[in-house]
Amino acid sequence: MTESAAFNALSHALSACRRHFAYAALFSGLINLLYLAPSLFMLQVYDRVVPSRSGSTLLLLSIILAFALITLALLDMVRMRLLQRASIRLERTLAPALLVEVLGAEGMDNAERSQALRDFDSLRGVLVGPAIIALFDGPWAPVYIIVCCLLSPWLGLLALFAGILLGAIAWSGEVRTRAGLRTAQARSAELIRSQEYSVQSSEVVRALGMREAVVAGHLNDRASVALVQADTARISGLHLATTKFLRMLLQSMALALGGWLAINQQISAGAIFAASLLLGRSLQPIEQIIASYKSLIGARSAYRNLVKFSEAGAFEPQRTELPAPKGHIVARGVTVLAPDGERKTLDRIDMSAAPGEILVMVGASGAGKSTLLRVLSGAIDADSGDLRIDGARHADWDREALGRHIGYMPQDAVLFPASVYANIARLVASPDGDRPVVEAAMLAGAHEMILKLPKAYDTDLRSREGGLSAGQRQQIALARALYRSPRLVLLDEPNAHLDRNGEARLLQTLQELKRRGSTVILSTHRPAVLRIADKIMVLRDGTVQAFGPREKMLVRDTGDKGSGNTAGADDSDLVEAAE
Repeated sequence: MTESAAFNALSHALSACRRHFAYAALFSGLINLLYLAPSLFMLQVYDRVVPSRSGSTLLLLSIILAFALITLALLDMVRMRLLQRASIRLERTLAPALLVEVLGAEGMDNAERSQALRDFDSLRGVLVGPAIIALFDGPWAPVYIIVCCLLSPWLGLLALFAGILLGAIAWSGEVRTRAGLRTAQARSAELIRSQEYSVQSSEVVRALGMREAVVAGHLNDRASVALVQADTARISGLHLATTKFLRMLLQSMALALGGWLAINQQISAGAIFAASLLLGRSLQPIEQIIASYKSLIGARSAYRNLVKFSEAGAFEPQRTELPAPKGHIVARGVTVLAPDGERKTLDRIDMSAAPGEILVMVGASGAGKSTLLRVLSGAIDADSGDLRIDGARHADWDREALGRHIGYMPQDAVLFPASVYANIARLVASPDGDRPVVEAAMLAGAHEMILKLPKAYDTDLRSREGGLSAGQRQQIALARALYRSPRLVLLDEPNAHLDRNGEARLLQTLQELKRRGSTVILSTHRPAVLRIADKIMVLRDGTVQAFGPREKMLVRDTGDKGSGNTAGADDSDLVEAAE
């Protein structure tokens, strides 16, 4: 896959729909030609049937008209079916690549990821809406104007003037509402994010008596969005109403002009009504475009956003398949910038860990422990520096393949809306049956807890019966991290919600991982884990204050305290010194 693989995926998906669009355009041409049938029928009735009083001619014309209209309806159905198939093909072709990109995007917040999905849905939705029909019919408006010219040059000029006038109104409406639509979309997205966060924090809001303040803030935001939307809708409604008025007026003027031309014997009586129908038909696509221009603008904006999103480099290129890692990890000069691009959350971090080693990171909150674990796991990329696993640069590994050999548990134990079993199995059916799932739960000390749940491993975390405590969620997240014995285990505060018994069980788990040869890197604020550490790293303000074997670190800590007696070193002293 190339550098702009996501953009190529977008282009490929649209190219895959090109044949559908081509046939839809072809059928649109036939449909618009058949739309001439009622006008021609009216012209023939007035100019041929009425003067001749021929019933057989009227019957034949009626049969021809019925056949033309039936064909028109069938072609219209086929056109809609083609556009629906194009929408489905776009879904099948682009959605997998886009979802992979959204889940793997770097340097983007959740709002940007969600916006990419909304943009895709918006773009796909236009393919089956009235907007694209108007676009297919629009180019045929000149055909009707030409037919009007064949009836009379004056009628052709009126049709041309009407088309230009309504087109100018459409362009004016787009210009006048462009800024308002952008503002409304931005504020609406911000409002949605704010409300979602408030819903997630509802317990804190109730507990701290903040409900009125939060509600007041949301009402102000909603009022601001409503004002912008109302102003935009007012301008849009004004242009739409003006368009309808002018279309009906001009269509009536076509009748008046046709009557005047008939009085002067420049056209026949049948051409009067035919001209009115033709003028109305030539203006209809323009009116449809004006009515659905919000959708068209939204689709255009969605396409541009998807291109920008893909060009941000979120999509991974194809990697050479490397052998399963043994777990030797080395970081040199790893630096991570804060979202503002100025402050450093990690500054030139150097560290290493080998298979069978336990490296424990200590430091105050905000020291950079979680960020470093995210970098080591591949959850985020470092802005600079070199990170290697078994000698290969982290960027050279296929993320999905490497992830199967990594056990990562973030500080916030995120579980997916699925069963406990599916969460531990990482949402993928195990080729070895249930054994790896149960083994991971037993290794994490979560097996007995899971058996006490309403449906044990089949407990659905989307239902009320799946309500778990923070400690239970952490145990299940730990079991997921240990699924299929990963070679590299990265744990962020794994004992944060554990009691003394749970912490003792965690120490046994870590020792078992060490025995199996896994590389274990974890952060902690509790000294108990330091007892089994092989290496200790002290972080402060994103920099390494000290790093080395546990024995030397404890001697260093005692020396810093000025005791001069290494026998008095205590694990809790090291944690306190780091904080």
